[in-house]
Amino acid sequence: MTGSPLRLSQAPGQLIRIAQQVHTRLWAEYVGHELTAPQYAALIALAVEPGADQRTVGERASLDKATMAEMVGRLVRRGLVLRRRDPADGRRKLLTLSPLGTQLVADVSPGVARVQQGLLEPLTEAQRCELMTGLARMARMEDVALETMVEARPILDAPRVVGYLIRVAQQVHTRLWAEQASAELTAPQHAVLAALAEEPGIDQRTVGERASLDKATMAELVSRLVRRGLVLRRRDPADGRRNLLALSPAGANLLDQVGPGVRAVQAHLLSPLDQPERERVVELLAAVARLSEPVE
Repeated sequence: MTGSPLRLSQAPGQLIRIAQQVHTRLWAEYVGHELTAPQYAALIALAVEPGADQRTVGERASLDKATMAEMVGRLVRRGLVLRRRDPADGRRKLLTLSPLGTQLVADVSPGVARVQQGLLEPLTEAQRCELMTGLARMARMEDVALETMVEARPILDAPRVVGYLIRVAQQVHTRLWAEQASAELTAPQHAVLAALAEEPGIDQRTVGERASLDKATMAELVSRLVRRGLVLRRRDPADGRRNLLALSPAGANLLDQVGPGVRAVQAHLLSPLDQPERERVVELLAAVARLSEPVE
């Protein structure tokens, strides 16, 4: 592998993050705020495996122990989940859907299906299968686990799985970043520096679009990078409302320093796939990521 930086448009971690943003936007549009995607995943796990213990449900929904405990407490208080001690092991908590929880799953499932169909809309049926298979491998999920999820129809069919796979693949990327990339830069911060390396002197709004960051997040992130001396910011002499950004020498140097670790993250993320599969999955993720672009 060469030392040249990986372009943002070809970075699988960045594309997965954007795909997750698309999923979040579609979820708000079609499902609303009654259930989050992780809450829905937990309820679906209980619909598929009634009476499962809390740890198992957390594994099925890809939630860590602390997050799962907080979520279950909230779902119990809302009357959506029933919780009891395992009579055979007082340390284990067994969970079941309440009638209210069962009804809510039925009510929101059509909206969830629309979310997943929206994510897959740019792809043909064959491409959808390719993307889901690739994501499942990147998410380090066993094929049998994916088959079990897909076969849990009509509660959980294949179109519903893709959003979950994107979330788990993003979790894998986050873990790899913490292990192999840099404690000095978060992935979004790196995306901003990488965008500036590709297009020096562009305005702040455009950098936010390249890095897929909303206006408020971008403003805070850039201010932090400026304070750290990694980015130079100046007013556009042709338009005083625009800020023009450029890498400082320190920013360019840090980008070079973290480059090997960042490339290692992307390589490890794609390592379960062979070379043709890697190229195809990146291409398909890019098609999904383009759904985040505003319609002209």
